[in-house]
Amino acid sequence: MTDSTPEPQIVNIRDRQQQLIRQRKQRFRRNAWRTFVTLGMTIGLGWAVCQPEWQIRQSNQITLTGNEQIDSQTLEHLMVLEFPTSLIRFHPQTVISQLKNNAHIGQVIVTRKLFPPRVNVVVRELPPIAMTECNGCTLVLRPGQTDALTLGPANVWLLDRRGVVLPADSYPKLEQAHQLPKLTLQGYLQSETKAATPENTPADSAQQLVSIDPQKQQQWQQMYALMETSPVQIKHLNWDDPNKLTLQTKLGQIHIGPFSDHFDRQLQALDEMRTLPKSVDPKQIVYIDVENPESPVLELRNQSRPNP
Repeated sequence: MTDSTPEPQIVNIRDRQQQLIRQRKQRFRRNAWRTFVTLGMTIGLGWAVCQPEWQIRQSNQITLTGNEQIDSQTLEHLMVLEFPTSLIRFHPQTVISQLKNNAHIGQVIVTRKLFPPRVNVVVRELPPIAMTECNGCTLVLRPGQTDALTLGPANVWLLDRRGVVLPADSYPKLEQAHQLPKLTLQGYLQSETKAATPENTPADSAQQLVSIDPQKQQQWQQMYALMETSPVQIKHLNWDDPNKLTLQTKLGQIHIGPFSDHFDRQLQALDEMRTLPKSVDPKQIVYIDVENPESPVLELRNQSRPNP
């Protein structure tokens, strides 16, 4: 049997095959060259960024803006920056988490700049809404962990709506203008053991170490959200005994028992008693117990207990 394929057609097929082979070789060379260039640029950029000229070597290379009330020194302390730090090893998310979790900060934007090497941090503050006293206390953040931090010592501490605490001296403008929050708390901070504090905490036998109870912080968030929308004006909250919370209002001392889902109804019951001073001398009221908001108890100095 003889091959009937015309000779010119066989030549064309071979030429086409050779052309495809050349094209594949060209594509391989181009791809290899691109990979080599990209790899070289990546290695070069990494090497350059690690050089002293591309490092954050001191605090003045970090620009902090947006903090109109909180002292910049407090925020810089909470950012936990080590110098020198190369820009490629600088983690913006770490700074964002540190500030949002430990300061009265609601939003943080961190950007890096290579020429010249700088870090820009823009924050949006949350206002302090309550005050608590703890004389000579040092606050331990994340006690027991390797990245624990301390704040203080201080006598007066401010809370935001999330229960995050900062020393009052972090707000120099508010202190100077005597514009600290009117709502006061007692018993919010809990004593902390020496074993759970950072190694770099100064040894001081007179130093009182405290921390934030996560359960109280969560309850505070729920409690303040209800207090904020209630017409009842609360001046003071005593949290020394979590099972016997007391409030101070225009009606006097209020017993509410442990914080529970009834807190909203307890505030409603107090609001319903706002006209009580018209029928009862406030000086004769020892306390009002609204642990059961459906049946409040009025304790008077003459020991009579009428239901309001």
